[in-house]
Amino acid sequence: MAVDYEGQASEDPSCIIQALFRAQHASASDNFPRLVGEHFAKLFESDGSLNKIPALGLSRPARFHKDRTLVRFRAMVQDTSLSPEMYLSKLESGDSGGWGIYETQGASSSNASDDVQYANLRECDIVWAVSVPAESQWSAEELDGSSPERSSREGELASPPPAALYKYPHPETEHVGVQVKIYDKDGLDVPKSTDVVTFVGILSAEPCCLDDMQETPPEVPTLHVLFSKPHTSNILLRDFPRAASVANDTQEPSALREELISWIAEESLAGDRHAAEWVLLSAIARVQSRTPPLYPPTLTISQFPPPPPVPSTSSSLSLPLPALSWVLSALLPLAHTLPLSLDSLNKSSFAPESKNEDLHAGVLQLPQGTHLLVSEGGVREGQLVEKGLRNVRALQEVMDSQTLAYTFPFSQYSFPTDITAVVLAEGRKSAFFKTQLSVPLGVPHDPEVVSRLYKSKEQVRMPPPATLAAFRDLVVGARCGKVQVPEATSEHVQAQFVESRRGDRSITADDLIREMSIAKLYALSLHEPTLSVETWQRAKAFDERRKAAVATS
Repeated sequence: MAVDYEGQASEDPSCIIQALFRAQHASASDNFPRLVGEHFAKLFESDGSLNKIPALGLSRPARFHKDRTLVRFRAMVQDTSLSPEMYLSKLESGDSGGWGIYETQGASSSNASDDVQYANLRECDIVWAVSVPAESQWSAEELDGSSPERSSREGELASPPPAALYKYPHPETEHVGVQVKIYDKDGLDVPKSTDVVTFVGILSAEPCCLDDMQETPPEVPTLHVLFSKPHTSNILLRDFPRAASVANDTQEPSALREELISWIAEESLAGDRHAAEWVLLSAIARVQSRTPPLYPPTLTISQFPPPPPVPSTSSSLSLPLPALSWVLSALLPLAHTLPLSLDSLNKSSFAPESKNEDLHAGVLQLPQGTHLLVSEGGVREGQLVEKGLRNVRALQEVMDSQTLAYTFPFSQYSFPTDITAVVLAEGRKSAFFKTQLSVPLGVPHDPEVVSRLYKSKEQVRMPPPATLAAFRDLVVGARCGKVQVPEATSEHVQAQFVESRRGDRSITADDLIREMSIAKLYALSLHEPTLSVETWQRAKAFDERRKAAVATS
């Protein structure tokens, strides 16, 4: 059957569905959604063909797309608890229903009556999805390609706010919210909360499933899924170990690593290379295993001065973000900065909560693979109320167990996370959180240094494009990699641990686990797939230097 043309699928996907349905003579109606999904997925399986489908997102929200056109939407799944929906899989005319086709054709007198063929009723799942929180601009551009539509529409009025702002972790920021209908319930695993998925489907506007108690619920963007592609927690893939031929340069990973550390130090940490190296290790850390638990170590950069006060003449009441925020966003696909204050702790909700059977997003409902920079610079004296304490506990739980509890009317359920946290603390330790590692910022706290730590995004000097691309290859590639420990290194580590225990009985197995975790991150940052004795010794000396700095701070 020759209906497999990309152009026709993009212009009129409903026509393709009907052609497929007629070819099947409705003999396999139960499996028809899977057939549709496989057919469209095959149409766009070649390299680059998926990017030919118009993207739904911040640069082209729903109002810029024709009704019932084919779009792709890379999104984070926010709510999977919505009730399924019934639809007629076969209309009285003999055409296929579903994918919003029934609604576009209108109900015939027979379909509108009680004379419904119940054997033709099927069920589709509905989830609520939002544009990916914490996604870096460069990552979005790489995945979506260039977006000339955005620049050509800069003079137009901003898009109206999306429906259900409370379903986005950071509702004050621009985003897209969509109700997503999934018809292939057997061939497609229903995505889980915080999964990042590219949904490909037919875009329309339909009554909001969140307001089904209203007599006339408002219409919201609705995506009828044809097929989807899940993303890994890294979002982007890079080579590990880094291949110089692929990177089109001859620079060794170790030399590139040193250059990267220098850039992080100069542009965000007032020249402190030691702290910058710990930031690099944190940036490449992720959940390695849940059984046994091998979680990313949490880090506090202590002695980090608060931001300069906002001038009374300033129209903005928010404090400036640390320059480290812009640096991390330039390196990582998923990076978010959480500036803390007593007001934000006491009034925000860090964990998702179901209200009236509708899941409200929490600040920490972020995609797996997110790097979270927590700044305590805005905290001043005052009282932390009960909600603030719950928020502190929620973030501490993410740090310790990589889980986040979702609150429902009569229960709580913990869902897995993969969030690496770095805390910027003004004192010798964090005011709220206990982290596994701490390193003091070794710079003076004079006004000139503080201005360097809190410079704006525009003031951060970016390296040349080729160098920045190499930095990203190094960091993202390290996040994708794994390090093996050969037998010779394992024996050396064990012998050294036994010897250390003889001299200091306070050393425990937890210390060994921490040291091994640091050593593996150190090897990853060098793009070494195996942990050598030499790298182990370098990492151990590096950690000893940190502990000495903590002791004298």
